[in-house]
Amino acid sequence: MLRNLFICFLFVCAASHAQYSIKGSIDPGLNYSWILLYKLENGNQTYMDNSDVVEGAFEFKIDEKEASRVYRAYYQIENSLYVEFIYNKEEIVFSFDPNNPEESLHFSESDENNLVHDYYSLIRSQQGKIDSLQVLYFKSINEVETEKIIETYQEELSFLREKQGQFEEKSQGTYANHFIRASRQYNAARPYKNANEYLNGIKEHFFDSIDLKDTVLSHSTFINDRLNDYVFYLNQADNIEAKDSLQQEAIDKSIAWINKDYKTLKSFEESLIQEYLSQENVVMINYVIDHYYNALPAKYQDEVLRNKVVASLKTAIGTMAPDFYWEQDGVKNNLHGLTGTDYYILLFFSSNCPHCQVEIPEFYDFIIGIENMKVVAVGLEDDKENWEFMTKEHYEFINILDLDKWSSEKVKDYGVNAIPTYFVLDADKNILAKPVDFEELKSMFETK
Repeated sequence: MLRNLFICFLFVCAASHAQYSIKGSIDPGLNYSWILLYKLENGNQTYMDNSDVVEGAFEFKIDEKEASRVYRAYYQIENSLYVEFIYNKEEIVFSFDPNNPEESLHFSESDENNLVHDYYSLIRSQQGKIDSLQVLYFKSINEVETEKIIETYQEELSFLREKQGQFEEKSQGTYANHFIRASRQYNAARPYKNANEYLNGIKEHFFDSIDLKDTVLSHSTFINDRLNDYVFYLNQADNIEAKDSLQQEAIDKSIAWINKDYKTLKSFEESLIQEYLSQENVVMINYVIDHYYNALPAKYQDEVLRNKVVASLKTAIGTMAPDFYWEQDGVKNNLHGLTGTDYYILLFFSSNCPHCQVEIPEFYDFIIGIENMKVVAVGLEDDKENWEFMTKEHYEFINILDLDKWSSEKVKDYGVNAIPTYFVLDADKNILAKPVDFEELKSMFETK
């Protein structure tokens, strides 16, 4: 009797910890050795698990108690390469080509993901037909042809609305339904006469289908992605001033629409700041921070991001590089005081960094052949001995030892968060470029 009770107890425990499997395959395998799983919560990523990739195949287990979410499987996290899917308490089997993940993602098992995939495939194709007819209508000058375009446009629009309704009905009660309903796109009952009317119509109705109170949407990146589409893809111009003006207006309208949903405001404003940082658009960075980010409650502001912004503004292309001092042979020197060449390369590295140990000698051999160039190499070090050993052959460099390493003021001023890091300066110490790696830097000077 006791034995039977024990077996029953084990069965109950096992049942209470049931799991769903997520199986995937990378085709072709391309020597990927691991893959990471993250879930999206409130628009942020939370690490869940990792899996070895064996002959292109991998598997994750998710406890049934886990809430339904959008998940990301990162196969190259350093470059933010991932595939995204819905998990809603079902077994999932999928495959993808890492060279073309969006187009190649295929679910051989998952009702919800296949529903979403089928929806977007059909709707995007149908919307493309309607957009093409709208362009033809802009150009048409023949009355008979114009009437035919209107007739065809309205037929295609009717079909699109019918299919949208069918997918919404078919997906009732599913996690996918939230995204399908929110993706309903506005189209006018008949084509617009000119492009400005068309664009204004899209802008006016852009958020009609999105419910800010839908927690499924807010847990994913859907709302933030749509907000960024509204700002960056619908508001372009031929010159930077006009584009900035359009995007400022779009940001104003977006933030007014969000109202006081502070989680959404934080996510949206920080994504804007990050995008404008990547563009080095100082005007727009300051606009977002001064007009909106500073007005967020303190708990929704990120001090790390603020420090990154300050450093990025100091080192934006076209600005003068931050000055710093060092002592060499008893003489105090500073960056801005250097003279005698057309270009300077400011290099941050460490003798303890394996990548630096390989790359810096190659960089030295390349750069010493360029006569109008001087290198200022800052070693972010734990001790002097390793630095001296690594730099003793690099006598053409201005070698600077910084034992403060990552807490160094130079690191903070230049926003250095990885090594090696390069900055290219002109004779006046203005920043000309910030190559992402040695290969990009070489390409700049091989043509000179």
